[in-house]
Amino acid sequence: MLRGHERVGLVAEYVKRYMKKTTDVMRILQILLLLLALLFPAGISAAETGTFAAADAPKRPKIGVVFGGGGAKGAAHIGVLKVLEEQKIPVDYIAGTSMGAIVGALYASGLSADELEKVITAIDWKDVFKGDPDRRDVDYRRKREDYEHLTALQVGIRDGKVVMPKGLVKDQKVNVLFEMLMLHTSDINDFDKLPIPYRAIATDLETGEMVVIKGGKLADAARASMSVPGAFPPIELNGRLLIDGGIVRNVPVDIVREMGADIIICIDVDKPLQNREEIGGSLSVLNQMIDIMMKKNVKEQIKTLGPQDVYINPELGKLGSTDFDKSAEIASLGEKAAREKLDSLKRYSVSEAEYAAFTARHHRDLVKEVKIASVKVEVEGKSKISPEVVSSRLSIKPGDTVDVEKLKEEAGIIYGTGDFERVDLNVKREGDGYDLLVKAKEKSWGPNYLRFGVALESDFEGSSSYNILVDYTRRWINRLGAEWKTQVNLGSPSGIYTEFYQPLSVKRLFFVSPWAEWRQNIFDVYDGKKVEASYRITRYEGGIDFGIQPWMYGEARVGLQFAKFRASPKSGKVDLPEDHITRGAVRVGGRLDQLDNVNFPNEGYLAQVKLLSSLKALGSDDEYNKIEGSFVGAYTLWKQTVLLALSAGSHLGNDLPFYDQLTLGGIFNLSGLRTNQLLGQSMAIGKVISYHKIGESFIGDLYFGGSLETGNVWRAEEKQFDLSKLRLAGSIFIGYDTIFGPLYIAFGHADGGYNAGYFYLGRPF
Repeated sequence: MLRGHERVGLVAEYVKRYMKKTTDVMRILQILLLLLALLFPAGISAAETGTFAAADAPKRPKIGVVFGGGGAKGAAHIGVLKVLEEQKIPVDYIAGTSMGAIVGALYASGLSADELEKVITAIDWKDVFKGDPDRRDVDYRRKREDYEHLTALQVGIRDGKVVMPKGLVKDQKVNVLFEMLMLHTSDINDFDKLPIPYRAIATDLETGEMVVIKGGKLADAARASMSVPGAFPPIELNGRLLIDGGIVRNVPVDIVREMGADIIICIDVDKPLQNREEIGGSLSVLNQMIDIMMKKNVKEQIKTLGPQDVYINPELGKLGSTDFDKSAEIASLGEKAAREKLDSLKRYSVSEAEYAAFTARHHRDLVKEVKIASVKVEVEGKSKISPEVVSSRLSIKPGDTVDVEKLKEEAGIIYGTGDFERVDLNVKREGDGYDLLVKAKEKSWGPNYLRFGVALESDFEGSSSYNILVDYTRRWINRLGAEWKTQVNLGSPSGIYTEFYQPLSVKRLFFVSPWAEWRQNIFDVYDGKKVEASYRITRYEGGIDFGIQPWMYGEARVGLQFAKFRASPKSGKVDLPEDHITRGAVRVGGRLDQLDNVNFPNEGYLAQVKLLSSLKALGSDDEYNKIEGSFVGAYTLWKQTVLLALSAGSHLGNDLPFYDQLTLGGIFNLSGLRTNQLLGQSMAIGKVISYHKIGESFIGDLYFGGSLETGNVWRAEEKQFDLSKLRLAGSIFIGYDTIFGPLYIAFGHADGGYNAGYFYLGRPF
């Protein structure tokens, strides 16, 4: 019960407040009732007075939180949220920009700070920003290009013009990740109906105007806000092309205030500008320029904060916007900064009961699995890409119950065909199940693509070679997905190759493929360590293959091949049995490719076999059979990878002609020998290659490793596969996974006193 002076003080406070808020009549009645409560406290129950006290108690101020943009630095927001929850400070409104829009969207959707931290720190950001699905899920037509020394950069050719991708970072995995994390909001289109009302800030790329996103798909809104210009492609929403909101409003204080917030808690993860000593290359200059642009709008927003508001600017040291792998450390620094503001924050704490009510209203569980009610496919674009072809790649059917990882995998398989810029999974609750709409957006720079590649090799002793590759591929020539690929090689070897690939059904399981090639190779003839002579082989080949391609696993072919060879001496004395040869042959081949990476594999396998039968019945000058096979298996424990590889080849029946013999020599192929130094009728080599990742970055990883190899080549006069004549070799190397392919600097040694250094850009296995 209140004491007398307390009741008088309470009445005085109420009278003062009511004089401001009520009409005269109501004011008088309310004052009389309060006087009665003061004079006869025992006669009026708490229940009777509670009606008025509850109605007229001071209202809690509405609190809005502003999440500023800053890439990986946005993880600091999570630390601040942990302190707000600890202090029982409810959040009524949220607005965010860029990474702040992501964290803000997840919190507004019903996740707690601890759940947010687990989600953000568990993400493999390097893999997410790589964009491509697991290579083992990539369509084999695209996968086989990995062995052709092509760079990842792909430009389009449309209407005779070169068209570039709109972003350097492939955002497919980013999009699907956000869609799956926010699956529990799939039935909410109005962001005011989220557990906490929310706004995402973006910039209209055409007009430069600020766009406040208030509804639609929550994942799309957050993703649009973080479309960093030049890095991520813009997102089209409601007819507008949107990029990162930090350009116009990196800390949207005014937006949260407009939503109805009385108190603003502003989290600004911006850092001071770099001085001239800290500014490095062109990328650093570009980042500084963007920061300068953002600083202006940040300062303007901070000026609007009043003494009742709380401004938090974590000290992040050297941690930057790309340090996503250090999210846990950044979150802890955000928590530290919030604790330094505890005196200001505690003013807005509420009671246990009130915060429990807020938590009950706010919390939502992430969706872990869904029951599929229906499946529909839409393809956006102007080419002949068929929705039926896309549907044939999906293994999910109506009635299936699948987890979100399976949904991500399905999106990756479709994206892995190489035809789409983006594959969205719109999953919306429908009764007890979910409707699945797969929206595949065709590449805006396709369907005709130009790629370049380069391979280099030097032994540091004056022997070197290079190859420049130009690849032009026309895709989706018809509704079944026909392709016409043409490649030009400049250097060693040089040549032109063209192939037309025609699937025979919508599922593209069976295909027919006519092809033609002109190629010129130089072969050196060795006597021990010395090159005695060189000769040039020019070949004209063509044929037609029939095959089966079980999607991403590999392919098998059988076909007819017709060729003409012309051999001529280049230097030294070469005793060539013939200078013009004709060959008609049947060739059979198959490959299973499930390596996760062809540059530096971590796991998976590659198995292949080739058989060529040259027949006089088909016009051959030489009748012979040649068979080759190989296997590579990759195994990784922690960061140490071991490759086990075996290759062998031989003739069946008649000896192989000089223009089609088997070779060994070069890095990882009896290291220490020159490339193709050994030439003969049969070949076998086994090798163990091991490497350890000693550094990593978003643009490539650095490795240190070595190899042990044993094998040989046997000539016609020797016993084939005589294991007593196996040679031993090995190497040590430093490897770097570049955008042009794997780069090796290596030293190799083979028995017999053979040593060689290698500078090698290309794929040696």
